[in-house]
Amino acid sequence: MNGMEKINKLIEEYDFPLNALQEVRLRLGDWFIAGGHPDDSYVYQQARYLENLIKYGLAERKAIRE
Repeated sequence: MNGMEKINKLIEEYDFPLNALQEVRLRLGDWFIAGGHPDDSYVYQQARYLENLIKYGLAERKAIRE
């Protein structure tokens, strides 16, 4: 799983603060415009940022819909 796939999976499973999602989107947009790739370490760093939000209770798991 590359960094972008990991980020997409986290976003599917958790509700993150809007400002955090906007920041990640901005950073990754700039990264890809500059020639970055989905499996670069910078993309994994952004995934770790989202994981830390979960770890510190700043994001909650989404309710399961049936």
